[in-house]
Amino acid sequence: MSKLEDLMRPHMANIASYHGVDPSVELARNAGIKAEDVIRLNANENPYGAFDKVAEALTGLDLHLYPDTQQRKLRSALSDYTEQPAERIIAGAGGDEIIDLLMRLFVERGQKVLDCEPTFGMYAFSARMADALIVSVPRNETWDIDIPAMLDAIDDKARIVFLASPNNPTGNLLTESDARALLETGVVVCVDETYYEFAGSTLCHLLEEYENLVILRSFSKWAGIAGLRVGYAIASARLIQHLLDIKQPYNINIAGEAAVLAALEHKDELLQRVYSLIEQRKRVEVVIDGLDGISYYPSKGNFLLCRFDRRTAEEAYEELAKHGIFVRRFPQSILDNSLRISAGTPEQTDRLIAALKSIV
Repeated sequence: MSKLEDLMRPHMANIASYHGVDPSVELARNAGIKAEDVIRLNANENPYGAFDKVAEALTGLDLHLYPDTQQRKLRSALSDYTEQPAERIIAGAGGDEIIDLLMRLFVERGQKVLDCEPTFGMYAFSARMADALIVSVPRNETWDIDIPAMLDAIDDKARIVFLASPNNPTGNLLTESDARALLETGVVVCVDETYYEFAGSTLCHLLEEYENLVILRSFSKWAGIAGLRVGYAIASARLIQHLLDIKQPYNINIAGEAAVLAALEHKDELLQRVYSLIEQRKRVEVVIDGLDGISYYPSKGNFLLCRFDRRTAEEAYEELAKHGIFVRRFPQSILDNSLRISAGTPEQTDRLIAALKSIV
């Protein structure tokens, strides 16, 4: 009898997985501390949690009914928020589902998917799932796109370019000129604006000119509902219709829909939390400016990529974990001495600052 793996698609049998963050109880167990002492600054989550009006919206839902496959109410609310026509919008189970749908729509085995490392790992993971060739073009010393290298990599096998703006983990924005240079090649360019509310910068205005542009956004970070998994894409009506045709019919559950509708209704209050997180990030920047042995890269997100000059990233990670503070480490050699630290509440920032001072 054949092994089970022999029946699998070969590229799926031993695929390199995407590793997210562990639950707080696991972080605490590994660090030998109590779960209540864990400060999660490792996933760019909103540390304020769900807004009370959003949580209240999850009560009394018709759990026995299927959600709307066409997402009419949700897309209408997103239209008002983004000032884009509803026919240009689709919601997904997190931005991850939109990425997967784009792969299904455009990419066949052996075709190229491009990103610019270091960046969000889901682009490469989804490309591996599609049995595509992932081409990760290194960024330059300021973490900007190497446009000549990107243009050299785009050929008749290239299908999608994924670019985060602000980029995760480096925090810098994609410039309009770089975006235009790539859009002019005709390949699909997906600009991931997951941190749009923190950056206040968008390339949405280019949708009027380029049918091959996709803007990706999320409610996980700014709205504090990462656990409900809702993201959305803005693109040409033609492209959105194709995505609607191939998505799972009930991909947004009614809890996710209710939470998004409530978040948009109370966006002003939620944006106040966004501004608070930006201020906490700036507090950390000021402290690091006065410390030797640690520096940071300018960021437009709710996080900082910090470089440690006198110890490895692993050593710094372990020392912070002893203080109950968990941050994001990376496998890429280019980030050997770097950790990404999310913005926290004022109280969490106090503990982070004290910990940083003690370890550097």
